[in-house]
Order: sequence, then structure tokens, then C-alpha cells
Amino acid sequence: MMRFGIRRVILFTTNFAVMRDFYRDKIGLEIIEEENGWADFDAGLIRLALHEAKFKGAEGPFKLAFYCEDVEAGCAELTRRGVKMGKITRFGQIELCDGQDPDGNKFQISSRR
Repeated sequence: MMRFGIRRVILFTTNFAVMRDFYRDKIGLEIIEEENGWADFDAGLIRLALHEAKFKGAEGPFKLAFYCEDVEAGCAELTRRGVKMGKITRFGQIELCDGQDPDGNKFQISSRR
């Protein structure tokens, strides 16, 4: 059975620069990666990511992201377990796939380390 571990919590925001500055300058988190409305912070055992949203509520307030080395196999296994999963998306070397829990909360499996 494939195991999934939380790698990051993604916060969606319409105030990207303000939120980035808050978590960097006030909370003191180090930015590991930043590009085009995305900032990934080292938050200890997991990462905190900010993702710019075009409008409030576009993606929801947050998304849990689970690491999965083989996203295609992970998505297939979760689907077999009865989990509602979307299509696999690729961004360069990164693969990801969104799903929903029974309450409708979005989560993601991703090969992003």
C-alpha cells in the first residue's frame, strides 16, 4: 500500500506580496523558492507555500499537499480506494493531481519536493 506524507500546506491569497512579506519578515520563515505568484517557505518538518489567487475563494483558503514520487501510480491507487481525483497536471518536472476528501476539502498529491 502506497503511503502519502504531508509535504506542504498551500495558502491561497489575493494579497501575495503582503502575505509573503508577513511570513518572511514577521514570522521569520526562509523562502526556498519564489516565482510568478508562488513562494515556498521552509517551515520545519513541512513547507508552507503561498499561491496567488485571482480572486478570493478561487481555490479555497488552503490545500494540503502530499508528496508522492510517482503521481500517476498514486492517483490510480487513490482512485481504486474510492477517492475522487482529478487529472494529472505537469509543470516541467513536477507532476500533481488534486483530489477531494469527504467534506469537499481539496488536497493534492505532488512530486514537488
